Formats: sequence, structure tokens, C-alpha cells
Amino acid sequence: MADRERPTHEGHGHEEEETFDSDYDEGDAVLARGYPRNHHNLVKHGFRPIWTYHEGYPEDEIPADIQEWLDENGQRKSTEIIGPLRSLAWLAGLDELVQAIDHPAYVIEDDIEVVPFGAGLLWPVDKRAEEGTVPPMIWAKASGNNPPIMSSPLVTTVTSTVPTAIKGELETHSLRDLYPASRVKAQDPVKCVKIRFDKNLNRLEANIRKLIGAPLESENLWFRGLNLSALESTLACFFPERSSQNAENEFGPGFYTANTLHFALGYIRTGGAIMVFKDPDMHSTNVWEPDLESWNAWVARWKHLPLEIAQQQIPVEYASADFIKGAISSSAQTGRRVPTQSEDIQLVACSYKGCKALSESLELIIFGVLLVLLFPVVAYRETVAGESSMTAQPIEEEVSLAIESGKISPRDDWSSLLFALYF
Repeated sequence: MADRERPTHEGHGHEEEETFDSDYDEGDAVLARGYPRNHHNLVKHGFRPIWTYHEGYPEDEIPADIQEWLDENGQRKSTEIIGPLRSLAWLAGLDELVQAIDHPAYVIEDDIEVVPFGAGLLWPVDKRAEEGTVPPMIWAKASGNNPPIMSSPLVTTVTSTVPTAIKGELETHSLRDLYPASRVKAQDPVKCVKIRFDKNLNRLEANIRKLIGAPLESENLWFRGLNLSALESTLACFFPERSSQNAENEFGPGFYTANTLHFALGYIRTGGAIMVFKDPDMHSTNVWEPDLESWNAWVARWKHLPLEIAQQQIPVEYASADFIKGAISSSAQTGRRVPTQSEDIQLVACSYKGCKALSESLELIIFGVLLVLLFPVVAYRETVAGESSMTAQPIEEEVSLAIESGKISPRDDWSSLLFALYF
């Protein structure tokens, strides 16, 4: 789009010209209208640029920490934005969070975040708050919402881990044995497997399909990516966790799944789990598949876009729907119009009956594991005048594979300083 081209949006099958051009406002009036700041202004205001699905990276050379999330062609399917947390916070108008990242009193890592289609700029920040890597009170002050985790500053978040019974080979388990509070498929076993997480989704998906084989070749599979804390909660009570900043609202409240493994992998960040559902009962349930006009209006409503179509009457089909099935959104290049439809399809259980049908079809859980080096933590810091003779040594490949497969525990050899972190 040219710098001053005025965006339009589609309403009832026709185009209407907007009366303002908030994409290119220099001030923060754009935030008051519900839109993010213009990502083209990041560098001018002292922030790192971001990669976007429609425009790629604005400079000739893509930084290594962003490139590692892309494929060999500099692309990443089903992903809207890749960039530093600090840049995303500024785009979303979370200036308090930017200040906290810059302040030495806080230890908030300015890591690269990945925003999938169907999510928004607040999604990675919200996930960080849930995981405890952004202090709840900072998130509350920055976003204007109540802390999503706990209000007491004396309580810390305990990271959920992959059950020790899960190995690097596909095996069948009772969910009750893995998660004692689980009430999903209490009588039926579920296939489970653990695999090393890879930031390159094409390579990660290929590794998963090679490891699992035939079960992922079945028809009518639906996938959901989530962190391990959310998985444990879901197995205990199979309903979507409600959050005022939940990105999964473009079809309204519900339990969201996607028709491709690749898309779901984008939601587990650097570790987590993929729930795989096989052939959920859609014959004795009501499935609403909105047409393009209804899809536009429905997504505009739940994304709270200031458009006339967002105020249309609620479709009669929604009142009795157990599932909503339709395209996952892909924001228009300007970010101003109703999001366009992507190639990925989502199936949303939006009633108790729909959630029950989905839970009964749970077939497989894939756990993604991130292996990192941990160094001893000390309560003080000292200056050493001389050069240390201690050097880090790379872990042998066979040891790494043995840890990944579960044959040995990373705790078996503490001198390796290798520990499996599960997110």
C-alpha cells in the first residue's frame, strides 16, 4: 500500500471508504480507536522492526533471532507477526510494560514472540503473564485488566512439566495415571509421545509426522496447541479458560481447534502440548458454518471492530449451535478492515454438548520439549580478576537423544548442566 492510500473495508458485499486513516496517525489517537500503532514507525521511536506475514522483514538482512523462527525462504505459514516483546508492547500501547522491560529492577526478557493468525498483539503478553514471566501487577497496570494469575506478590508460578511416564516413542496411557485430576476419557487410554521442540515449524512438523506415522494420516483430525498448565486444567474440566484478553474470541467464547497440525504448533510457543481430536461427533450435534457475509460480521463483532457490520443482529443459527466451523482470520495488510479468511479452518465447540463431543474424541497428545542449558544460580555476584580455566563442553548427541527418548534423566549427570524444561 502506498503511504497515503486510504484503506477500505467490506461491509454487505460492497466497499465503503473510511472517514479516517488511523494506520498513519503519528499520535496515540489510533489506540483510542482500538487499533495498534503503525509498525512502520517502530525504528523511528527506538524499537526494533518486526517481521509480518504480508510484508516480511523491512531490512535486507533478517536478524538471527527472528530468522530462526522462519523457514529457508524467510516465511512462516499461519503466522501474523514475529518480533521482540518490547516492540509488540509498544504497538499495543502497553507503555508501562515497555518501561518495565527497560527498568533494571525487573527481569523481563525481551525475547522474540510469535503471533499466529487468529491471535492479536496482546496474545504473547497474556501468555507471558499466565506463565509468570511478566509480573501480574505490571501486566494489570499496562493492560488495564485484573492480573490473570494471582494478586499476591508473595506467590510464585510453578511451571507444569511433562509427566515422567511420557517417552520419545508413541505409547498408550491412561490420562488418570498421567494427571490424577483428569476427568476426560477416564476409561479409555490415549496415545502420547514426547518430541524435542524446534522453532522451525516445517522441520518440527516433519519430525512429528515421522515419529508418529499413521495416526496423523487419518481424516477429520482437529488440533489444539496449548501450554502445559492449560492442558492440565483442560483435562480436569473440559471447558475453555476464560480471559478478558483471550485471543480466541473471533468466533466468540468456545473451545478452539484447527484442521492443521502446522497451525496448532504455532500456539505452543517454545514448548507445550498438542491435543489431537479424531472424528468428533458432528452428526448428532448442530454445526453452524457461516457464509462469507455472516463470517465478516461475526468476526467483526467478537474482535470489537468499530464497523457497522459488527452491530448486526445475532444470527439465529448461533442460538442452537454446538459447533461453529469456518476459516481462521488473517488480518488485512492495513490492519483496518475486517480480517480476511486464511486457508486454515477452525472448529469451535460453543456449547456443553459440543465440548463433550470434542472431549470424547481425544485421540493423541503430543508433548513438545525444549532442551536448554542451565547454570547454577547464586544469591550474590562477585568480580573475578583472573581468567577462569573452566569451559563449557557440548553435550554428546547420543546423550541428547537418550534424554529426549526418556532412556535417561537429565538429572542422572548433573555435571552436564543439562536440564529439560517443559513449558
